[in-house]
Amino acid sequence: MQNVYKGRRHSLALAIMLASTAVPIAAQEAEIEEVIVTGSLIRGTPVDTALPVEVFSAAELLETGSPTALEFAKTLTSGGPITGEAYYFGGSGNTGNVSFNLRGIGSDKTLTLFNGRRTPQNSSLFPSSVTSRIEILKDGAAVTYGADATGGVVNFITEDSFSGFELSSSYKGGFDSDGDWNVTGKAGWDVGDSNILVAAEWDHRSRLQTKDRDFSSLPYGVNPAPWSGLTNLAGWVPRATLPSNPGLTANSEWGTPLGLVSDFTPESCNAVGGIYVNAFTCNYGYIPYYNVVEENEIYRLFGQVTTQMSDTLEFYARAAYGRVYTPEAYGSPSQPVVRGPAQTSGLTYQLYVPSTNPFVQEFAQRTGWANNPLFGLTRGYTPITYRAFAHGGNDTWAGPGLHSTPNENESRNWHISTGFTGELSNDISWDLAFTYNQSDIRSSAPDIMGARVQQALNGFGGPNCDAPDLDPNRLGTQNPALAGVGDCMWYNPFATNFASQPELGLPNPAFDPSLQNPLELRQWLFNDRYGETTAWSATVDLVFSGLTPIELPGGNIAWGAGVQYRDSRNRQTVPDPIYNGAMPCFWDEQTPRDPTDPEYNGCTPDGPGPFFFFGINPPDSTSQQQESAFAEFSLPLLDRLNMTAAVRHERFSGDLDATVYKVSGKYDITDNLSFRGSYGTNYQAPGAGLNPGEVNVGVNSYTIAGGDWRGATTVTATGIEPETATVWNTGFIWQSEGFDAGHDFQFIVDYFSIETEDELGLLASANTIASSVFSIPPPGQTSVPSNRTALADCSHPLIGRVQFNGGTCTQGVTTANDFAAITTEFGNGPGQLTEGFDVQANYSFPAFAGDMRLGLTLTKVEKFEFGETTLDGFLLDPGDDRLGTLNFATIAQAAPEWRANVNINYGQGDHNFRLVIGYIDGVKDERYYNADGTINEAALVPGGFQPGTTTPFEPSYYGVDPGGWLAGDFHWIWDHEWASFTASINNITDEDPPASRQEFGYDPRIGNPLGRTFEVGIRKTF
Repeated sequence: MQNVYKGRRHSLALAIMLASTAVPIAAQEAEIEEVIVTGSLIRGTPVDTALPVEVFSAAELLETGSPTALEFAKTLTSGGPITGEAYYFGGSGNTGNVSFNLRGIGSDKTLTLFNGRRTPQNSSLFPSSVTSRIEILKDGAAVTYGADATGGVVNFITEDSFSGFELSSSYKGGFDSDGDWNVTGKAGWDVGDSNILVAAEWDHRSRLQTKDRDFSSLPYGVNPAPWSGLTNLAGWVPRATLPSNPGLTANSEWGTPLGLVSDFTPESCNAVGGIYVNAFTCNYGYIPYYNVVEENEIYRLFGQVTTQMSDTLEFYARAAYGRVYTPEAYGSPSQPVVRGPAQTSGLTYQLYVPSTNPFVQEFAQRTGWANNPLFGLTRGYTPITYRAFAHGGNDTWAGPGLHSTPNENESRNWHISTGFTGELSNDISWDLAFTYNQSDIRSSAPDIMGARVQQALNGFGGPNCDAPDLDPNRLGTQNPALAGVGDCMWYNPFATNFASQPELGLPNPAFDPSLQNPLELRQWLFNDRYGETTAWSATVDLVFSGLTPIELPGGNIAWGAGVQYRDSRNRQTVPDPIYNGAMPCFWDEQTPRDPTDPEYNGCTPDGPGPFFFFGINPPDSTSQQQESAFAEFSLPLLDRLNMTAAVRHERFSGDLDATVYKVSGKYDITDNLSFRGSYGTNYQAPGAGLNPGEVNVGVNSYTIAGGDWRGATTVTATGIEPETATVWNTGFIWQSEGFDAGHDFQFIVDYFSIETEDELGLLASANTIASSVFSIPPPGQTSVPSNRTALADCSHPLIGRVQFNGGTCTQGVTTANDFAAITTEFGNGPGQLTEGFDVQANYSFPAFAGDMRLGLTLTKVEKFEFGETTLDGFLLDPGDDRLGTLNFATIAQAAPEWRANVNINYGQGDHNFRLVIGYIDGVKDERYYNADGTINEAALVPGGFQPGTTTPFEPSYYGVDPGGWLAGDFHWIWDHEWASFTASINNITDEDPPASRQEFGYDPRIGNPLGRTFEVGIRKTF
């Protein structure tokens, strides 16, 4: 809905602040006009509102250092973990794309508005230079705005008009990178009864590498999270003669195993920074190849035209464009093999190196296998697990000075809104609007095609190799006479193929420069996996509001009513047939079949595609239509008691509908004390991009497997219904003079409660399923470890959702090291309940020759409960209170108990000084606690041996129970007559973010990796 009646907005920012900031009421009475505020359809005075609205004016944002959307979202005490930081493991495409997460129950439950109209959930779209204020409605608002507003609403509101020209720029540095900078410009003209406003902005963030932060460069024994046992220093099984008719197990496909050969020694593993675990596992730390901040560009354009066509009619048109571009988001040099071109299932024994491969001879000599009596029987080798590029990096696609494989991500967003607002002759106001939103997401995430690796191992690698296949009974090209001939190349999979661990500068003692793989061959192994997703929506709103002739003791009943129609569509474009589903299996000779089918030859029914790690993306197009009718009544029961009642019915395509309601009220007990409260229902409909029955092949980090990333398949359920929620809020407001005349004091306390049911999401996370299945301690232990040694319960009700290496589970033998993927389901899952207090306090008074303002905002969460998790009739989790925990398996993530901001502001003449102190409570990592609340020390012991010894590691408590985060910022503004100058010191005491046992060593959804920074800026108005 349009939240403001144009032409009466000038007093709104100040008026609303009566409900949320320290503004003396008596001084402002003459300026209060009837307006429509966020969360209501009816014009009224904001001091009468019963809704908890927090307002941040442009002046206040300037006083706090003009924060970016990411910085602003992280400081909200009513908010939860948010996206926007570079965090490859949470989705590299989220870099720079900020989505609010009010109440911490998920960003999909916070509705973002731009001048009261729906926008894409990407706050980087909004131009800061023309923002007059940001309104935060900390209450459910589905009855006003429709679906998706369970947690609340964030409304960015632009200036009504502007005349002149303004330029501004800022630079932030001092944190081991080239710094961040911003340039903005805006111009405005009055043309008759119209005002034209245009703006352009550019933000730049510079790359900050993980090695430049101690908390992201911790040794394995402290934080084992960013380490993997799936590497290119592998253990190889020598095989006897290949079976003439390959079967579906490793032995029936590759031949009789003859032993185990390690491609490394403890010394050579340690030499390149690895951790020796056993003869087939040299753990590798992949985090040096990542960046805690990626180079990121954000461009914004904005245009607005407002025309006062008559005393009762106004026209407006606004257009906003935002582009967020990350040219290189660096990840691991390559992804591990979690599925492969072999006919056997799982992630083990997926490749085969024939003895005719020219690199085998050196391998056999170096490892001593050539001296084994069984060497003469050996016809080939299979790796137990494998990753093509790991310890040695991968310069194939890397930029200067970097040694890994980057993704490329771009999101472009458009928002167009136009309409008329006016009044009819009988004093009824109306608002007709059309809104169009479009979001284009373009991304690439390269991965290796497994069949190409196998072809190259057989001597048929390279883009120009076209040797004919002479054996149709075996997958891949079989033609020994032409292997490695002409344009056909061999691939070297052994330790001799890389020179060093380049990020750490550690030479590889096994390296032989004559045995490197050529660039052309390395390039041929990869596919960009490029795709585009376009989502757009068109919305028409018509709203009327006015007064009825019915008079109550407090005044006439006011009303608002309207209708809305919205058409939403999604379209995916994937031009490459390798990625778009045209190639659902590793080999052209394969067809997706059930493993019980006699024709089955290794390609499962889900059609996983040709890649080692990531899945394919068959493009689809979906649409959803929504129509709704709504009404609201304001009931002034008494002079000091006002109630509001609202109802909305919304209908969606697919025979889905929902009816929600809300009642709220505010009672002014005295001139100083008021009570307010609200109660309502909310809902969230399945999105337009949801396809029942769709299968998505992805990956997941598994705690029980030492944090290894392995396969995760998600099936979208049929019969999905809208999720529902009940939201209520109650509190009081105290406003008075302070300790002396001329002082102003305000104190607000609200208690909130949000309870969701049938929440749209995973019925159970893949990580939870894995931890439930692999729940038996290994022999000699009483607790379940997280180092891949926990035993499987092969009779578990969810055992069918686990894909085991080799396809079978053997009780007492199969461990967490022996699975490749987990299958789960998306649908109506468990709900959440969160309750707590919001506190706001403001005190202002004259001091010396200036004015002093003291402020506090605080959120204390009392409950953060999750409902029971049931899958296939099996109770995985009875539900519990996860307040104060990391919530690693959930979408919303960490749930701190306390969040607070304190500010001290002093202004005198042309100068303003502001100190802001922020606090976020620490969270425990629930993955490492027993049910009785004690720490599971067995889960804290990293696998393997300390470098250079045979001594196992001790338990590491890093990130298990970190403290909170307390940091202060100082901002100064000098409003000189020529220009305005600003300077800031952020994180004055250079505090590290709280420790977290995640890949970066901190939680990017809450913490800030920059440390102490210095920022300067200038603003010039012409």
